[in-house]
Amino acid sequence: MSSNSSLDQKKLLLELSQGSELAFTKLYNQYKNIVYSTALKITKSKTLAEEVVQDVFLKIWQNHENLAEITNLENYLFIISRNHIFDMIKKIARETNLVSDINYKNTVSDDTDSAIKDDQYNIILNQIIEQLPPQQQKIYKMAKWDGLSHQKIGENLGISTETVKKHMAQALKFVRFKISPYMNLFMSILLFW
Repeated sequence: MSSNSSLDQKKLLLELSQGSELAFTKLYNQYKNIVYSTALKITKSKTLAEEVVQDVFLKIWQNHENLAEITNLENYLFIISRNHIFDMIKKIARETNLVSDINYKNTVSDDTDSAIKDDQYNIILNQIIEQLPPQQQKIYKMAKWDGLSHQKIGENLGISTETVKKHMAQALKFVRFKISPYMNLFMSILLFW
C-alpha cells in the first residue's frame, strides 16, 4: 500500500470515527465487494453473503468511534468479517438444530452449561422475534426457521423478492440491535466450542 493511500485511509477512518456518514458511504462502497466475496467463499450462499455485508458494515457503524485507532483497515475488515461469518454459521447450526443432543454429549466443555446458555439464547431470540411487526416476523421465521429463499417467501406471501429482502433486512437489523446487549453472555459459549 502506498503511503498516499495509507494517509487517505487514516483520514477516512478519522472522519468515520467522528460520525461522518459520507466517510461511511465511501468506506462501504470501497470494501463491500471484498467483504461479499470473502463471505461468499466461506458460506457458498449469496443470501448469507449479502447478510454478512450488511451486518459487518452495521457493526462498523455501531463502533465508528473506535475506528481512528485502526492501523490496517483491510486486516480489520477481514477479521470482523471472518468472525461474523463463523458466528453466523454457529448460530444457523443452532437455529436449524444441526447441533444434536449427541454432539452435546460428545463435547469436552460442560454440556449442561452450554445447553442452558443455548436455551437462554433461544428464549431471548424468540422474545425479540415476537416484537417484530407481523409481516417481518412471518418473513424472518420463514427464512430462518423454515430455510426458505427470499424468492420462495415472496411467492408464498404474494409479494416481490425485493419487498421480502427489505423486510428481512429490517428484521435482522432489529433482532441484532435487540440481542447485542446479551451477546457477552453467549460469546463465552462460542469461545469454548
